[in-house]
Amino acid sequence: KFSTQGCKIKEPIYGSTFDFSGLLSDLGHIVKSDISSDKFEFNVCGNLSRTCNGEKNVAACLKKRGKEYILGRQHELFYRNGKMYLEYKGGVKCENGTADKPNYQLHVMLSCDYTIDAQPMHITSYSDDACSFYISYETPLACLRIPDALQSNSCSVQDKKTNGTFDLMPLSDSNYRTSNRQDAVFVINVCKPVLYGENSMCPPGSSVCLYNPKATDLKQRFINFGNVQSRPVVEHGQLLLRHESPTPCAKNSSVNYTSVIYFSCDKFIRNAHPEYAGLGADSCTYQFNFVTPLACNDLKPCTAFTATNELLDLSPLSSKPDRTLIKDGRNYTIAVCAHAGSPCQENGGACYEQNATTISLGNFNSQLRFNQSGSLYLLYEDGAECPSAAGASRRWSTKIEFVCANNATKDNAAAGAGAGTGGGDSLKIIEDSNCQLLIQYETPLACREPIKCKAPIYVDHTAEGLGSSGVELIDLTPLISDSDNYEARVELPAGMEHLVPKATKFFLNVCRPLVPKYQLGCAGGSAACMAKVTADGAPEEERSMGFPLVSLSQRNRTSAELLYLRGDPCPMDNSAELSTHILFNCNMRAGRGQPVLRSIEDCTYRFEWETNIFCPPHECTFSADTCELVHDELGHRFNFKSAPFTNDGTIQIDYNATKMSVNICGARRKAMTDYSQSLVNIFFTHESPNCGKEGTMNVQIRLICSNQTESSSLISSDQQCNLLYVQRTPSICQFLSLAEPQQDAQGGGSSSSSSTSTTTSTTTTTTTTASPAGKPTKAATSTTTTTTAGPDPAATPIGPTASVGSKCSWSALIALPSITHPPRCSLFSAAILAAILSVTFCVTCLGLFAFSPARRQRVRRFFRRSNSAVRYSRVQSNEEANLLLEPNGEFTESDDDMLL
Repeated sequence: KFSTQGCKIKEPIYGSTFDFSGLLSDLGHIVKSDISSDKFEFNVCGNLSRTCNGEKNVAACLKKRGKEYILGRQHELFYRNGKMYLEYKGGVKCENGTADKPNYQLHVMLSCDYTIDAQPMHITSYSDDACSFYISYETPLACLRIPDALQSNSCSVQDKKTNGTFDLMPLSDSNYRTSNRQDAVFVINVCKPVLYGENSMCPPGSSVCLYNPKATDLKQRFINFGNVQSRPVVEHGQLLLRHESPTPCAKNSSVNYTSVIYFSCDKFIRNAHPEYAGLGADSCTYQFNFVTPLACNDLKPCTAFTATNELLDLSPLSSKPDRTLIKDGRNYTIAVCAHAGSPCQENGGACYEQNATTISLGNFNSQLRFNQSGSLYLLYEDGAECPSAAGASRRWSTKIEFVCANNATKDNAAAGAGAGTGGGDSLKIIEDSNCQLLIQYETPLACREPIKCKAPIYVDHTAEGLGSSGVELIDLTPLISDSDNYEARVELPAGMEHLVPKATKFFLNVCRPLVPKYQLGCAGGSAACMAKVTADGAPEEERSMGFPLVSLSQRNRTSAELLYLRGDPCPMDNSAELSTHILFNCNMRAGRGQPVLRSIEDCTYRFEWETNIFCPPHECTFSADTCELVHDELGHRFNFKSAPFTNDGTIQIDYNATKMSVNICGARRKAMTDYSQSLVNIFFTHESPNCGKEGTMNVQIRLICSNQTESSSLISSDQQCNLLYVQRTPSICQFLSLAEPQQDAQGGGSSSSSSTSTTTSTTTTTTTTASPAGKPTKAATSTTTTTTAGPDPAATPIGPTASVGSKCSWSALIALPSITHPPRCSLFSAAILAAILSVTFCVTCLGLFAFSPARRQRVRRFFRRSNSAVRYSRVQSNEEANLLLEPNGEFTESDDDMLL
């Protein structure tokens, strides 16, 4: 650890210099708090241009409740094991300061990000009486320089067999860590070099490096096992990245190390990350498996998955009329994921017309891609010939970049998509030079989820002897539900029980708005809702308990918190708003867990949620004698010999047109739980004469808790012999402290491979069980059903059921007084008479209700619940569900008369 008063610091391993003087701003940097009106203003490598509380020469200032506090008059730049941060000193005295830290302090953490984001600065959550504040600042100035030969702005490949495009660029947002199972850790980035940071000081340009914390020589602590590779390939149907390293192989100095990452498809996984599979047959190639939705190539046209399994669907734009733009006397015609029509030629996605001549600017396609900053774009290529300045002939192309429209969110994307050519959309020509037309298309459909459901945290494992210290992610995205809401238990102290009537229920989602449910009428976008539930199960008197406006914040590796703010007025204090605080704690026994209301303080409802979703991986014991998997801490056991998917511990794999038997039982098996994906990973080697000199194949088995019994296998297409076997089974759920799910994640089924060089053997058995504790539960609704307006099949309206389909008709009753089956027709006519009397009775009751204002209000409420003023927006995987009310959803007095 060392520091400097200047703005430059020399990195101790490679001699690179980090220069942060480029962050000096004449206007200063401003960060606003997510949970209050607090505003932080600071500068880097200089002071603010304005005064703070009347004083000049101030480097950092806090504006809180109309007052200004000096946080620092100068800063010092620190370096510690790759972590760089600014510490502002000379702040004023803090009322809640301690003996060792009596004054206000600001820390600005400088972290590497090769792209420049629109919001590179974030304030860490803090208490109202805090004296120390932490701001993260993501900047390319904190990164090692990428060698010129390795620079690239894309990371995609086209599968010539399916004509689909694989784009892996979204996986580059963060580093991944996976153990080599020998007290060292691989640090990996995809498509970009490893992001430099604390205990991530990998060599410049490396995407795969081995971090050995026991090495005393710093240059031997981080070894380059593969340079950045931004050109994925598809070999025999297998998507992979091959990283060549400049480091000579220890087993064969005539060749260098190589790292190969094999990508396979799972549409429903939320937090994808690579796993080290093993060493290749040549002892110089390291193999990794990466299961991700980005490896799926059977997506709906004009859609794309992000790294966090968020589906971006721009297909509604393909059905819009083509757009015409005028620039410099040219009429441009453009369409999205579709033919642009006249005057463009056949298959043309864009063209321009000038002097009665039409020039093609590229053929349309529906393959969305991601650029280096993570933004979506379309690329139309093979347009008309375009003479360049150098004299060489090129062809025109069109690049359409999609930008989230101003003031738009995913909440209003559905509305905007269907609003005609307006709908918040805006097209602008940015440039038309170098034989390429560049267009920016602003649309709500390009908007991402509003808050992050994961938080990085530095974890030091050296005291435990694990040697894997570094930045890890607390990731709660697997808890996000897009099918049902979570219902909380109420366990309040005796002194608070009176604050919650017994008939009150609480519904929540994680990091996203509630899933729309019929009769659950909280404000659209609410993430938590309280409602009084009637005797027949219908919620009423709903109150929003807050919206997901603040990203997840970590306390430590096993604890995180989430805030929902700006709910409905508080019934105990109308000047305040309801809010929700959820404290998540890691508990390996808890399974997915369930929210529990623990206290109510100042209109804030505080929940605790024990879950194993973000618990660290746990290494289990594998008994070679009994072929048993043992979770030492929980005492859980799983026997493979009696498992329903094995034959005495053996599985059959289709391999080279034959059946290959793989014995799970044996010595040298490594087993790790992965609670974030509800699975157990098992790693070992299997004898295979066709695999190199050693004759061994690396095997990774993913045992996934599922309501189905289904298997798939994928063997690498090259000679390195890597087998990935996926087994979905309900039998492993209890071992992971999970109840058997009613449906697989995202409502899906199997993990489908995007491509495979071997035949996939699949058997499926589907079972359904009662909803487990902690599983998202449906909001209580009436058990009677009727048909209503609107497309939502899950809605269960209130009202009688009319059934049509009897063999008797009115004409038959009139024309045939003597019929063959008089009992059936008599019953039918009796039913008709009963229906008429019932309707007459209901109308009479409603008429009586109309004479009382209170009763009239009940009538309004009754009809308002089943009126088409409630609109449901269709949700996709990991999208926000939103319940929207039409602006004219309220009834008028004239409406009352019409209804009655």
